[in-house]
Amino acid sequence: MDVIASATMEVALWEVFAQSRGANATVFLATVIAVWVAARFSSVSMDKGANMMAKVLCTAFAVSVFLFGLNLGGWVTGTYEGHAEALAALDAANGDEVAIGAGSQAFIDGMKEGGNMMGTVGAWLFYVSGLLIAVLPLWIKTSD
Repeated sequence: MDVIASATMEVALWEVFAQSRGANATVFLATVIAVWVAARFSSVSMDKGANMMAKVLCTAFAVSVFLFGLNLGGWVTGTYEGHAEALAALDAANGDEVAIGAGSQAFIDGMKEGGNMMGTVGAWLFYVSGLLIAVLPLWIKTSD
């Protein structure tokens, strides 16, 4: 592959990645709102003296938000991994003729060394704590 074609392809890959970041931000905002709604439903239900059916429904909703959030987190992680693989494939297609940019190489190396570990841990902490905030008050009586 010649230098111009390789550079054009590399820039195109980064443009696709940048576009996906906007979608990722929208998805994250949607799940933050969903976690808040789950916690709010539980809070209001408890304030109104929820019966068993209301507790079960609020719990089911909170668990669905938790699972939905983790699924979307997997999509985001998959975007990172897929982009790193595409850049690595471009580098392999170039052979020794053309090197990809230093930023692209650093991104590939970073994904090989453990990927987006901070994002993964942060997502788990966020969704697990959101689930517990929404569910525990429904089932555990707190002292007045």
